Amino acid sequence: MTSTHDHTPFPWPSLPADIRLLILDEISGQKHRGWAQCAAVCKEWQVILEPKNFSRLALQTSCLNELETLVIRQRPLVQHICLNIDLPRYGCPTCKRDAPLSSSRFTIFRRAILRLFSILSTWQPTGRLTLELSASSPSDSQHWFKNYCFGPGHEDARDWTQQEKAIRWHDPKHGWVGGHQVQTPGLPAMLRLFSPLCLNVPQNLPVVHAVTNFCIRRQLRHELFPEVLKALWEKLPRLENIVYELWRARQRHYQISCGYELAFLIYDSVPKHVKRVSIFKDFNSQLAVALNNATPRLDRKIEATSALDLVLARAFAAKSHHLEHLSISYMIDAQQFFTSCQKLPCTWNLLQSLILTSSTLSRKAPHQNVYTLLRNASLIALKMPRLKTMVLWNSGPGEACVVIYQRHTASAMATLTWRSTWDLELSDDVVESWKRVVPGLCYLRLEKEAIRDVDIRSHGDAIHHLRLPDGVVDPTSLCQIRQEGMMQRTA
Repeated sequence: MTSTHDHTPFPWPSLPADIRLLILDEISGQKHRGWAQCAAVCKEWQVILEPKNFSRLALQTSCLNELETLVIRQRPLVQHICLNIDLPRYGCPTCKRDAPLSSSRFTIFRRAILRLFSILSTWQPTGRLTLELSASSPSDSQHWFKNYCFGPGHEDARDWTQQEKAIRWHDPKHGWVGGHQVQTPGLPAMLRLFSPLCLNVPQNLPVVHAVTNFCIRRQLRHELFPEVLKALWEKLPRLENIVYELWRARQRHYQISCGYELAFLIYDSVPKHVKRVSIFKDFNSQLAVALNNATPRLDRKIEATSALDLVLARAFAAKSHHLEHLSISYMIDAQQFFTSCQKLPCTWNLLQSLILTSSTLSRKAPHQNVYTLLRNASLIALKMPRLKTMVLWNSGPGEACVVIYQRHTASAMATLTWRSTWDLELSDDVVESWKRVVPGLCYLRLEKEAIRDVDIRSHGDAIHHLRLPDGVVDPTSLCQIRQEGMMQRTA
């Protein structure tokens, strides 16, 4: 009997060009092991697959020689370079292991930065190129912090069974028994994880013209001093966009001293050609417990912290009128920012997007305080003629809230949206104040959306369910925040 089906495959050249394109797109999208090597099959495949293969390069220090010698013709295809610097293992008193000299970490970072900048200094500007820096040590996850996300290759623990966690996370000396955390890390362990990464950069660091975006995400736990950031930014004359995710992981006296340096950095050292700045100050409940237990709550320190917050707010307010986009989360309060703006005799002719957090947006806050915040926001918005989006938001255990003003130029309409886990009717004077912000031929539409039946256990959950616009936090960082929160709950 003869089969009615012919299983002979069609020759590749006989397929229509659009079908071949769909197949190659599917291959590149699935990211199967070895898919990038398909670009070497023929010129047709190379044209389709090579741009996707080289658009984002995730490198370690050992890859820098290949970046210099192999990535030459493909340089215009590269849009994102992420360098994760391999740091040495460090000691742990619980394990009674000796730590290597602290200078070795500084030396490794300095050498890697010098090598990377030396290579990129030979690249010609061809478009937009993001430079992302990270650093991690194998010791980061080997001791206390088994349920944290670090450098590249971090395994996704969301699908681990409890039996797998019991095997992977059984280390009684470091507070882990059968997959459960029975003891939180102490202050020394916290400070080792968040210790300074580098004191200064090499004096002979070359200028890099190809880079337009600079990014440090939250997975870099180690701290970079403001002077180090300033030295790096000064070598990037075409820098337009800065994404900086840092950590609230220091004792208060240290936060205060570094905070004033950061205020100076923002005001004096962010290059004037930078158009977009996004700063996200991450935090963790375990860190907060350890720091609070180790640091007495003295009134003078609280007063100093409040004074620092005001200095930072003034620095951001002064810098913001040079920017097109500004997002600051958990570093200053929106109310302080608006108060500082009111004292500046200027107009924000460039600013199009502003995203801020405010503790006033809380279920327990008096309604009048919320109304005052929104009125003050509208007064500053009047001084921003190009403003398209203003976002004020906040989160807490079990609650989340956002107020979004958005101008829709295509429909001659603007919206003022209240989206929250709790309800509030905006007062008439708040609505009238925002109507004055809307351009003459537009009208303002009020929208309200209740968030119900969701579990807000972390600020990552809040960002997700509030559907905040782009620019608040890097999407990969958001996934890490939620994943870490989930792992810590199950542990």
